[in-house]
Amino acid sequence: MKTLIISPEYSEVSIGGVERYIKNLIDYCCQKNKEVIFLLPTDKKDYMGDAPEKIGNVLIYKKNFLDLNYKRISDKKQIPESELKEKSRNFFLFLKDLLDKYKIDIVDAENFYIDLPPVFSLILNMVCFSKNVPLVLRAHSFAGTEMEASLVSGLFWESVVCVSKSVAGDFFNKGVDINKLDTHHLGVNTKEFKPELSNSMLINRLELPKNSKVLLHASRITDGKKDILKEKGITTLLEAFSQLASKNQDLILLIAVARAPKKFGEEFHHALEKLKGYIQLNNLTGRVVCKEFELEDMPYVYNGADIFILASENETFGQVYLEAMACGTPVIGTNLGGVPEVITDNYNGFLIEPDNSSLLMQKIEKLLYDENNRKEFIRNALKTVKRKFSTERQFGLLFKRFEKIVNSEKID
Repeated sequence: MKTLIISPEYSEVSIGGVERYIKNLIDYCCQKNKEVIFLLPTDKKDYMGDAPEKIGNVLIYKKNFLDLNYKRISDKKQIPESELKEKSRNFFLFLKDLLDKYKIDIVDAENFYIDLPPVFSLILNMVCFSKNVPLVLRAHSFAGTEMEASLVSGLFWESVVCVSKSVAGDFFNKGVDINKLDTHHLGVNTKEFKPELSNSMLINRLELPKNSKVLLHASRITDGKKDILKEKGITTLLEAFSQLASKNQDLILLIAVARAPKKFGEEFHHALEKLKGYIQLNNLTGRVVCKEFELEDMPYVYNGADIFILASENETFGQVYLEAMACGTPVIGTNLGGVPEVITDNYNGFLIEPDNSSLLMQKIEKLLYDENNRKEFIRNALKTVKRKFSTERQFGLLFKRFEKIVNSEKID
């Protein structure tokens, strides 16, 4: 089975949940020697005839027609028409040739309804329909607008594979055929994210005293359209930490900020300045560290932290919870979206209601000072990851789903 996977998000351009997922997927396909072609964005100049990177049976094309200054349909900042025409035309021509050249059996499109202008979903559907190639939409996000919902419900996706039951439920409520909806959770690479790694790297990198205790938050701070400090629960976390900081002098809050694409540099800078303002408002200057890390650093960051906290007001799944859990770091999340599909309250972590800084403070203190509770959560989280959320398991199930679609098409 020859599979084409197209993603408008990639770790060479930015860092986030989808980007980490694509990196894990590439690693899995290389390890299993799958016949897979990846079509990914680049912010560098490329040429239509550029040869792909080859790793075994895996080919990786990087094209700048997938890199547009666009985020969500509701964004008021419009792409110049000339740029949109040129990049969508290049996408059409390249895709058509790619399907013919490699005799592709199935195409998997990652988050197209959110991350690219609607014309890209239309082109992809049209080309695959004309070539009789089944097309799967991998859905990482809720549909935030009527247009996004229409792109999912009104086009010829053979299957809409969602990262959580919560996302699948959102699409069902917005009119997507229940028979097309499927759920395959994200996974974590347990060969990279594991508890045996050094926990001193983080303390040394941040130049903190050896007895420091580190609370960790990791997320984007902008989605290109707006800063999302409140949505990601950062403002709630700062309020909770301000109540703890005065009586716990060894306590440090680390906000690991995901690198934004160059095209969103202005929005990222604005969000970072706003974050610094919130830190100052809460009298936390010197007690909160904001820092960017590369993807390969993150296993050591989780291992060096005492608690991981992401108290979002909107979360489709939460790859970062899995990464922290796999590293033996206790987690606190919010009881919404896909988070309860990962965290079972009072079993492998704490779930709280969003925007509740007092309760968050209490849960942080519980994990800091109740060693038995802490060890129980770590033990149960490692069991959860091993049993349900390894990339080995989740990607294996995903490719079985692809094979089932391809075989069904051949029978028809």
